[in-house]
Amino acid sequence: MIKAIIFDLDGTLIQTEVLKATSYAQAINQLTQGDIGEQIVLDSFGQFVGLSRKEVVHGLTQHFVTELGNHLKTSNLQVIQERLIEKRLEIYRAILEDTERLSKHFCPFTLGLFHKVHADNFRVVLATMSHLPEAKRITSIMGVYEKFDLILTRDDVSKGKPHPEIYEKVRTILGLRPEACLVIEDSVNGIKAGLHAGMHVFAVTNSVTRESVHNCNLLPSAYIVDSLGDLIPRVYGFIEGQKKIL
Repeated sequence: MIKAIIFDLDGTLIQTEVLKATSYAQAINQLTQGDIGEQIVLDSFGQFVGLSRKEVVHGLTQHFVTELGNHLKTSNLQVIQERLIEKRLEIYRAILEDTERLSKHFCPFTLGLFHKVHADNFRVVLATMSHLPEAKRITSIMGVYEKFDLILTRDDVSKGKPHPEIYEKVRTILGLRPEACLVIEDSVNGIKAGLHAGMHVFAVTNSVTRESVHNCNLLPSAYIVDSLGDLIPRVYGFIEGQKKIL
């Protein structure tokens, strides 16, 4: 029987994946003085969705190393990565300060599921690869920070998704078996993490992740929700089905 619903944050409760992708695209565009267009970066960002900041920066640096190195006048990968992190954080922090802009990226159907499972006394958990300050600010603006039974972030684990460490830690802290946990994710790396932890996983897709989620063949179509208005009935149908199995 399902006892805990575990939510990812970025791309699941709020479309920060789009905002994060935009911040990286703007940073690389600015660092290369316009030689790398923002859309080029956005087109390549899908493969890095769900990874930690360090992994995203490493991947993007490798992808655009020639242009970044030429404009930054260095071939030192560490220096290039540090400059990219610095510029990207400057842009992203400005985005996080814009409450009105953030509110336009809330995911109403996933938030609706959150409020329903919270009201129905399921344990509700946040398991995100964002760092705690970002996660706390965003969920506070959303009005849900205090409602989580447990919040785990990139700061609480040594290995990021797709490694299952964060989900295994949730299970251990709550004292639950994997099959009692239902994960709501949006990215291939998040799906892998949940499945590797032995948990049930539903994927809520968005414009950044939809194609990769379907193409990865990790989940049956019944567990992939493209039309998010179907999310609550699909999830509750699954939960009721689990009760009947018992």
